[in-house]
Amino acid sequence: MRTGRPSGSSAPSRTAYPTDPERALAAEHDIALAREALRLEREAVARYVDHPAASDDPRLVSYWESLRRNEAHHSELLAAWLRRHGEDPHPEAPARADLTAAALDPEATGRHPLMLPDGARGQTSDRAALHGDYDFEDEAVVIYGHFAYACEDRELMELFKELARSESGHRNGLRRVIRSLQEAARPVVLFCPLCGWEIDFGPVPSDGAEARCLMCPGRFRLHLNDRGDWALERLAP
Repeated sequence: MRTGRPSGSSAPSRTAYPTDPERALAAEHDIALAREALRLEREAVARYVDHPAASDDPRLVSYWESLRRNEAHHSELLAAWLRRHGEDPHPEAPARADLTAAALDPEATGRHPLMLPDGARGQTSDRAALHGDYDFEDEAVVIYGHFAYACEDRELMELFKELARSESGHRNGLRRVIRSLQEAARPVVLFCPLCGWEIDFGPVPSDGAEARCLMCPGRFRLHLNDRGDWALERLAP
């Protein structure tokens, strides 16, 4: 029986593999799950480095950075588990579609596809990135739930459960951020290209609105570029 399960529990029990070859096979499978999870967490970190680097919205940059820090911590936890089991976490493992395929179906149990109207003006690139992040986190919740059920190591099982809880929080946060971008009352705030401070154009600005940075001599005109994103044009002082 798995250790740590309360006696008399109604939950189904798991029987340990009785032979050394079978134990080795179970350990190998757990290591494969941990490596795939670590690959996913590293992919998440990369997402949350690339997306803020491409955004001019200070609020989104801050939120993406908080997600990056959280995913980096997940990577550290998984790497530590691998080290305790004699594995080197540094080699990049190839993607294991056989381990994650069931969770990638949008109709899979536990998936919550985003169902929000896309009527916001401006920030098209940011919204596309956020939608991709939402789908990524939505998949991660289900994947880690599957991994928790499939693994044999009690410590790893609890880690996968904790990761699923965390990714669920990311999913909920991303949904709220995406919804906020569609609210008319949300002001358009962009980084000043000259000094990096924030320039607030207020809610529902017109294409061609002008504003000065409060921290430097920069003066800018707001316009929608070809990608559908708000951009700033430097004006003469």
